Parts: sequence; structure tokens; C-alpha cells
Amino acid sequence: MHSELNDGYPPSMETVTQALLGAAVGQAGFSHRLGRRALVWGAVAGVLPDLDVLAIAVAGPFAEFRYHRGITHSLFFGPVVGPLLGWLLWRFRRWRGRSDPGPLRAWMALFVMALFTHPLIDVFTVYGTQLFAPFSQLRVAWHGLGIIDPIYSGILIAGLIAGFLWRRDIQRVRLAGFVALALSWSYMIYGVWLNDRAEVEVQVALASGGQRDAVVRVYPTILQPYLRRVVVRNGDEVRVGLYTPLRPGGPVLESFREMRHPMIEALKRTPEGALFTWFAMEEITGRVIESGDDFIVELEDLRYGLPGRPAQGLWGVRGVFDARGRLREPVRHFRRDRGSGDLGFGDLWAAMWGDFSALGLGSGS
Repeated sequence: MHSELNDGYPPSMETVTQALLGAAVGQAGFSHRLGRRALVWGAVAGVLPDLDVLAIAVAGPFAEFRYHRGITHSLFFGPVVGPLLGWLLWRFRRWRGRSDPGPLRAWMALFVMALFTHPLIDVFTVYGTQLFAPFSQLRVAWHGLGIIDPIYSGILIAGLIAGFLWRRDIQRVRLAGFVALALSWSYMIYGVWLNDRAEVEVQVALASGGQRDAVVRVYPTILQPYLRRVVVRNGDEVRVGLYTPLRPGGPVLESFREMRHPMIEALKRTPEGALFTWFAMEEITGRVIESGDDFIVELEDLRYGLPGRPAQGLWGVRGVFDARGRLREPVRHFRRDRGSGDLGFGDLWAAMWGDFSALGLGSGS
């Protein structure tokens, strides 16, 4: 199943969700001191770390792989930058002649908390977050949530709506914010537990079929918590598929043979190939396509993909080499078109309950 290649990048945690989280932090922790301004500026601060994607404009096409979820998503960014941003806003409000600019400490604390919680939800996704930048480039991912999760966002929205309805009672407003934050964090932790449980159950299912040495990794998909993408490696065999705890019988997997070729290793040794391997946390596969005297080499990120294409991810990097292993053109990144047969929400909903028929997968593992 071939798909066209287009330039593109993988997604981050939905920006709207980050704004909702920042607003909830403002509602719970600072609305009694800053009023409704706390929600607005909490939302603004909540999305500020994602401005690191602007590095693409100045640092080239591979900048998002290197810099997104880097230093602005570290545990140190909020405590270091937050006080400065809070002070600047406070000074600006005083300069504009506001009669009540609000307490300086409250503004500083609001920015610290809203910036600090941003990476703490991103780390629950598959993408990987450099929590310890700039001191370490380690990517951390806890695999609790999909990139887009309406349940998580819905919890935050419900808390904000409740706060609006109770706006004349500041204690209830804050309580609604705290409850929304507590439920949303509980939901993320539940997602991590689901992922760990899925890995164990897939390993048990494979072991019962005689594959005791297989390495199993499980990743959340989108829009719901239960349907998980499974990548199984056993020697040169790679099996990719889906698992849901709501369906008896274990995962449904499709297999392919990992290609071993010197040109794949040559692409991995390029700066772009090494960067992509690090970005994908080594969950990659490679392929070589001979084209006359040249070799077209692709590396794909197996953490993201579609059923029916076990050896293909949604994005990767591509290089063209001659017979001596020399690059014929610059390495580039690509995104695969999903085609006209994209899965709809109804298909994903059915798959979550174990009906994989719309996905073109068989019934066995």
C-alpha cells in the first residue's frame, strides 16, 4: 500500500488543551487574587512553551525534531522564566495605569505554575519530552494519552464551565478548578496504568503462543484511552497491530521482516538520520528501494501508523545514495498521505470495542 510523500512534522499535544490546562491552573490557584484575569493569562502562559516550533523558521527543516519539546518543555523553564514573565506583565499593567495591577507574587506564581504544568502533561504522550534540558537530551514519554484526547480536554472544560456558573462564589470557582485538575491528572495516570497493563497482557498472549523472547512496546492512539498500538520485535521479525482490553483474545498483529542493509546504516549515520533515530526513541524501521544505480533509503517512526501498513509510519526521513554509499541529495523529512480511506471516529470507536473489521485487520494474532 504505497502512499505519497509530503513534507511535514508530527503533532504535539493539542495547543487548545494546553490553554485549557493553563486556564484551570489560574482558576484553581489564583482566581481569588487575580480574578478572571488569572484564567486568561493562565491560558496564555499554558501555550507559551509551544512557541519553540518557531525554531523551524530560523534553524531549518529539521528544527522541530531537535528543538520542539526541548528547553521550553523542561522542568526548569517555568521556575526560571515564569517569575520574569509575571514581573513583566505586572510592570506593564502598572505602566498602563491600572488602578489594581494585582499582587506581583500572584502574577509570578501563576506564570511559574502554568509554564511548569505544560511539560507535565506532554510527557504523558508518545512524542517524548526533554524534561531535563538543557542538561540532558533524554526524551521521556510515559504513554498515557494520545496527542488528542477529548476526555482529558472535556474534564478541563467542565471545570471551567462550572467555575463560570458559580462565578459569584469564588470558593466554588476555585473548587471547580481543583476538582478538574485532580480528575484530569487521575485520568492521565489511569492511561499509564492501561498502557503498562496492555504491555503485560500482550506479552502473556505472545508467550502462550511460544514467543517468550519478544520485546513488546505499546503506545496510545487518539481520541480515547483504550485502543493501543502494539510494536513487537523478535529478531528480524517485527509485528505491528492493535490491542484493546475491551476485546478478548489478545492483540491483532501484522508482521514484516526487518530489512538489514548497509545503506540503512549509512542513513542512520547522517546527522539527519541520527537526529531522527533519537527523536523516535529508536522505535524505527528502515527500507531500501533500488532505483537504477541509486538507492532510496527511508527510516520510519513506528510509534505512529495506520493498520494495513505495518512497515510504514506516518513520517520519517529519506535519503538517496549511490552504489558507494554517498548521498546524491540532501536528506529530507516526509509525512505520508493517509489517502482517501482515512479512518473515521466511528471506525476508531468500533475498534476500541474490538471490532477491527473497518481497519482491514484479521481476527487472530
